[in-house]
This record gives sequence, C-alpha cells and structure tokens, in this order.
Amino acid sequence: FVQALINPTGPAGRCVNKVRDSEVVLFVSPFVLTEIREIHLKLPAKYGVTAIQTARLADAMESFGKSLTQIVKVFEYSRDPDDAHYINLALAADAKLIVSRDRDLLDLMSESSDGKIFRRRFPTLQILDPVQFLTMV
Repeated sequence: FVQALINPTGPAGRCVNKVRDSEVVLFVSPFVLTEIREIHLKLPAKYGVTAIQTARLADAMESFGKSLTQIVKVFEYSRDPDDAHYINLALAADAKLIVSRDRDLLDLMSESSDGKIFRRRFPTLQILDPVQFLTMV
C-alpha cells in the first residue's frame, strides 16, 4: 500500500487497481485498514503522501475488499510481530497469496530456517512481491 501511494502507476499501484477492478480478491481487517490510514505518519514528507490520500486508499480497500474481523492468532513472528497479522488474515481467509514488498514477509519464502519452517507449516500460502504477482496473473 505504501508503494501504491508513492507511485500509483508502479507495480504496487497496478495491484491495487486489480482490486478496484475486481480482478482479484483482497481481504482486509480493521488492523490492515488502520495501518493504511497511518501510512502518511510513517513516511518522510519528501514522498508527499497525505492523510487524505491514505484515508481514500483505506476507504477504497474497505469498499472493494472483503473484511474479516475474527482473526485467530495461528502464526507468531518475533522478527516483526505486526507482520504476523497479515499471515493470520490470509489463513483466516483461506487465501493462497500475500502480496507485499515487506522484506520480513518475503523472507518467509526463502531458504532460511524460518522460511523452511514456514513453508512446511503453511505449504499452500505464497508470499510474492508485486512484480511476481503481476507476472503470475
């Protein structure tokens, strides 16, 4: 979502457009929507992302996405505890993909020990960056 706000025509922006065009299904939760609404607070001013832009994106994702509120904590991730929510949301939705540029999430697909354990535990869940996702669809 950060990259989509910074560069709406880039790969992440095109992923967001696929949600808006109903080409893919996005699952969101109150946690995810709050994170989107707070992006402008975390980015340096040089990117020019405003509270209005983040609110509009969150509203659009809430409108076009499918919202889940009951997210069971199946997965914990000490490396980045907030990232665990995205995994748990995907599991609650029985999703097959998470699209992210977050290195901590993408590393779960690596050959690291954490990655091997994750893939063994959740063999049907893939984490792709936006370019990989766009290539796939």
